[in-house]
Amino acid sequence: MKKNIFINTIIVLIMVVLTSACKKDVPAGGTSMEKMAGDWYVQVNNEGTYYSVLSFNTSADDGKEMWIQTSGTIKSGSTVIAVKGKIPVNLNDQSFSGTNIANIASTKTTIPTFSVANGKVVTNGTVAPISKAVADLISFDLIVNGVSYKVEGFHKTGFLEDFPPF
Repeated sequence: MKKNIFINTIIVLIMVVLTSACKKDVPAGGTSMEKMAGDWYVQVNNEGTYYSVLSFNTSADDGKEMWIQTSGTIKSGSTVIAVKGKIPVNLNDQSFSGTNIANIASTKTTIPTFSVANGKVVTNGTVAPISKAVADLISFDLIVNGVSYKVEGFHKTGFLEDFPPF
């Protein structure tokens, strides 16, 4: 009888230790780039088709830089542009810019580096073109091979009518 109580006590203690060791009290919340990250629908030089651009946190999550990536390629006239690189950011004013950024998308393009100037994310800074839902605005100058392209658009709203093409 004493042996069974001892074994049962040991089993209960092991179960308590194992279940409490698995519990993690991780505070809820986002990343440092939460206000600047997202899926964006943008136009180049304020004309033509909308393209998808992504901005997202780096693995360092230090609030000093973010990734920017064209989802596929974007065009301006006959120029095809594909970029992906880490951009320095200023979280206080939600701005970003950088020069000679290594383009890791360059394996499919002839663009080894690119620059970004005047980058800005404005919370609730625009409306989506079809649904008219209030959305965040992204705007920046993309400089590729010495040519500057104005990229501007809105944060994905989730409404089907706001998915390009309109």
